[in-house]
Amino acid sequence: MLNFRKLKHDFSPTIIKEGKSLYDKGMVVSSKIINLKPDMVRFSCRVMGSFDNCYESELEIDRHESVIIDSDCDCTYKYDCQHLAAVLFYLEAHYNQILVAYSKETDLEKATHVDDQEKERLRETFKEAETKEHARQDKKFQKELLEEYINASQLLGQASFFHPEEEIAQDKAELAVVFTPPQKGCDQIEIQLSLRLPFRSKSLNISQIKTFIDAIRYNEALYIGSKRYFFSISSFDEASAEILKLIIDFARFTDNKGDKQQRSAYIDIEAFGTLLAVSYAIAETRFASSAPLNDHGPELYPMPCIYCSTIEEPLKLAINTAMLRFELDYLEVNAPKILLKPKIVLQNRHIIDCEEALLFECAKPGMIYQNTYYRFKSLIKRKHLRSLPAIRDMTIPEPLFGTFVENALSELMRFAEIAHKDIIERFVTLPFVEKVGAECDIHYLNGELEASLNFVYGSVKVPAATSQLTVEHISTFVTPEGILARNLTEEQKITDHLFQDFVFDPSQGIYSAKNDKKIVEFMTEVIPANQHRVKFNCPENLLDQFIYDDSTFYLSLKESSRIDMYEVEVKVDGYLNGVTVDLLWDCLSSKRAFIELSAKKTSKRKTKVEENKAPYKILVLDLEKLAPVVQIFDEMGINRLDAHSEQRPLWSLASLDVEQFSGLPVEFSMTEKLQEIQQQMLGHVPCKARDIPSVIQASLRNYQVEGIKWLDRLRGMHLNGILADDMGLGKTLQAIITLTQYKLDHPEQPSIVVCPTSLVYNWKEEFAKFNPELRVLPVDGNPSQRKKLLSDIDQYDIIITSYTLLQKDIEFYKTVPFGYIILDEAQHIKNRGTRNAQSVKMIQAAHRLILTGTPIENSLEELWSLFDFLMPGLLSSYDRFVEKYIRQSATLQSGKNLDNLRRKVAPFILRRMKRDVLDDLPPVSEIVYHCHLSDVQQELYRSYAASAREELSQLVKKEGFDRVQIHVLATLTRLKQICCHPAIFAKDKPESGDSSKYEMLLELLQTLMESKHKTVIFSQYTRMLNIMREDLQKQGIRFEYLDGSSKNRLSIVKKFNEDHNIPIFLVSLKAGGSGLNLVGADTVIHYDMWWNPAVENQATDRVHRLGQKNSVSSYKLITLNTIEEKILDLHNRKKSLVKEVVSRDEDMIAKLTWEEVLELLQT
Repeated sequence: MLNFRKLKHDFSPTIIKEGKSLYDKGMVVSSKIINLKPDMVRFSCRVMGSFDNCYESELEIDRHESVIIDSDCDCTYKYDCQHLAAVLFYLEAHYNQILVAYSKETDLEKATHVDDQEKERLRETFKEAETKEHARQDKKFQKELLEEYINASQLLGQASFFHPEEEIAQDKAELAVVFTPPQKGCDQIEIQLSLRLPFRSKSLNISQIKTFIDAIRYNEALYIGSKRYFFSISSFDEASAEILKLIIDFARFTDNKGDKQQRSAYIDIEAFGTLLAVSYAIAETRFASSAPLNDHGPELYPMPCIYCSTIEEPLKLAINTAMLRFELDYLEVNAPKILLKPKIVLQNRHIIDCEEALLFECAKPGMIYQNTYYRFKSLIKRKHLRSLPAIRDMTIPEPLFGTFVENALSELMRFAEIAHKDIIERFVTLPFVEKVGAECDIHYLNGELEASLNFVYGSVKVPAATSQLTVEHISTFVTPEGILARNLTEEQKITDHLFQDFVFDPSQGIYSAKNDKKIVEFMTEVIPANQHRVKFNCPENLLDQFIYDDSTFYLSLKESSRIDMYEVEVKVDGYLNGVTVDLLWDCLSSKRAFIELSAKKTSKRKTKVEENKAPYKILVLDLEKLAPVVQIFDEMGINRLDAHSEQRPLWSLASLDVEQFSGLPVEFSMTEKLQEIQQQMLGHVPCKARDIPSVIQASLRNYQVEGIKWLDRLRGMHLNGILADDMGLGKTLQAIITLTQYKLDHPEQPSIVVCPTSLVYNWKEEFAKFNPELRVLPVDGNPSQRKKLLSDIDQYDIIITSYTLLQKDIEFYKTVPFGYIILDEAQHIKNRGTRNAQSVKMIQAAHRLILTGTPIENSLEELWSLFDFLMPGLLSSYDRFVEKYIRQSATLQSGKNLDNLRRKVAPFILRRMKRDVLDDLPPVSEIVYHCHLSDVQQELYRSYAASAREELSQLVKKEGFDRVQIHVLATLTRLKQICCHPAIFAKDKPESGDSSKYEMLLELLQTLMESKHKTVIFSQYTRMLNIMREDLQKQGIRFEYLDGSSKNRLSIVKKFNEDHNIPIFLVSLKAGGSGLNLVGADTVIHYDMWWNPAVENQATDRVHRLGQKNSVSSYKLITLNTIEEKILDLHNRKKSLVKEVVSRDEDMIAKLTWEEVLELLQT
């Protein structure tokens, strides 16, 4: 039994949460087992994405250890994604059910690849799963039966044939909301409901309001009196329906069980105001359409659905809006004052006090006065109504006149009437305005910082705390020049900026902080940020604890005795001597502009202080000046900032430039010899080129020679890199020559190539083609077979294995010292957390090389993973890399860092596109990809070939070879179909993994699309093309399709050529082998072998023809040890046939001898 709890630990908590969400939503639509062994099981699942995308996800699990061996998903992230996490939850719930389904589809007796002992263990697994599944089904059946019984009994009890009384469906009912004005201080309004029905003269009172609302909400029948009604929102007229929706949302009910009738519900005053605003809008629309609302019509209209319980008639609405009015009165009682009285002005200029009305402080403010609802004019907002109670009958003393006139009066005049403004003009001198400043007095005692604040207007000081304000203070506001106008808004901002998270004692007017961190932040961050407008008075016992950094750094670089290293001498003058780069990086990341000198050698800080003492010596940092210095040291890999020497790898000089130290507190020097080495590493100084080994059987293009020189330079300087040439430019050939050169220098040390499974034997063929003298070992097969192969590893020069098998055999590989490790299609390690990435990084190798056409597909994080394999540390740690280049921290100047990143990696990436070397390319690059038959194909191929050989031999003996040509053609065609896909041979539903060639095609297409190539795929079998078409549709990949039945051929071709977003064209070889112009593509794939190569050439010429602006690559996909490989050999043996144009397979077959046919049938 799998331990799914353990399996989930392979994913991050965030991914697990997202995967659980997908599973709960039912996004895992299918799951099946595609491979089961006693020690492992592999699942293939389909998972729907967020935008109706369908992803194919696969998981391979060790059944004994409950660990994930391999995982793959065709989403952007490919590995460890939320889709795979969702699959885990699905498998946890349905594992036994899936096992049972697999057991019914699998005939162990016919499985020749499984021995008897494994068969018995699998039978036990099937039996155990079947037992558990039966138990689950029985439990599920019992639960469903009980639920079915309960539901049916409840439904029957409520069914209409048990109730003789009539059920009445309603239409266009009217709702009446009867409200009771609240008592003073109450924040809720009581409502009751009544209905007016078309067939009743009297209103129908709702005696149980909660039951009524629930019946509407849940579409249930309702008893009112002796009759059974059915109401829904659509049962009501338009106005009633809108009001009812709000009541359903806002209404609350009491839990008073003694009130059996439950006639009332309660709504917050603000929510009821919203309800009134909706009713007002409905009435406004209704009456405006029937008769214009103008001065000649009535001033009051009934509001739909709203009634007041005191007079039992509809609430009226006033056409004219209400407005606010502030009356000013001058008083001189002991001292001059202004009395401020808020009023409300109704239509016909009727003025009332605010407390006479029921105000609704909602999004559209309104009020009720004498059973009439008024809306306020649009400038009046909810915040204005909320302020009215506080300013009612407020008196403004003379010292505050200036502040009132300058700040408040202009705002009041914007949305309200001001009565008696002449009082201001007559009695108040114009205010004078000063720029506000502040003075902060700080005290430090017993580990606690205390601060008081005064605002400063010229020569006038005002305590920030009202408890400290005296008559003497406010009397200074009145001067012969005018009355001071305080800027209250700016005063509040200053206070907030200074004392965030401080404790305030209003009685003393003191802001205090005891926390050491808060004190240090105040002294090192708050004070520097505010000293332009605040004068700070600090005690000496606190100031003595803070020192401002003025350190100078010394870097002296010189060559080392090791070719791959250089020596650096570090020295620091100043308080930062002894600090680590890690600690300074923490300061930059968190924008903490200080460190404790007592703790500068660690990244931890003290949290307590001794009584009667300041915290400790604090070093205040200039982060802006320090950031580039810290970054330089980090990129060089230096952490200690004290006097010392250390050896650093040569690659850390990549982005180092003397000019970058200009203006920094760094004294930098580098010896001339090391400068020459740096220039050589950067490629600015040419290296002596080595000759191409004579054993290499290939004619090289100029750019390939340059690539080999570049690789030779990297190897000579013990550097590693990425050969990122475009597809079809010969990355494999350049790598083989590099391995050959290395082998000449180190004959005893093997190298290893890691590639996708589908390319293992393609690499073997390429070695045999370009350097047959190298002893090459492809590692494949089951664990025992691989173990046997690896036991003879010393007998080989080159080991080839796949990423999947490297994971499984890593315990062996990590003990072997290799010369080179080469990763092909390195997108398999771009996710740093995958087992692929972790496994390859365990390999010991003197040199590392990556081959990829797409060094970056989605994000810079992928680049970090590649260089973490090549030269760990070149791009810093992952967290710092993300912070510098992805999160774009302003403190770390990441905009400049991206340019620095380009300079840093440029010496180690060589990328040439086809368009860059077009003149140096052949017209068509011929590329052959090889693969072995899958287990399913192998069994089917051997069986059919043996029976066909026997059957044809008997026919030849009976009738002679010349008379059985058609039988020969049919037999060979069937073998070719098996090589393509078993599904087109047996006409079964295609299953994942059945065809090795098809899996290789899918990987090749993925790489081509990532490199933005447009590809034409030719096949002579429309059944095969349909399999491709279905898979492309499932993956949401755009494509065009053309076979013999297609209409509008020219429009299909035109669309493919002109639309850059269509990457694939599926073409039947017979339908598209001639007459088409497909110059919009630059890549051709011949999926299956044609008897006559001239026909294949004609098909390729559909892409490589007049008008083609790009170099064309032509791929042939060949299955090894099959008829396809033998057809290719026949082509080479009968080269004269290549020049012929033969239209029928029979003509080619006619040129074969019976011996050649027997050779083709040999397995």
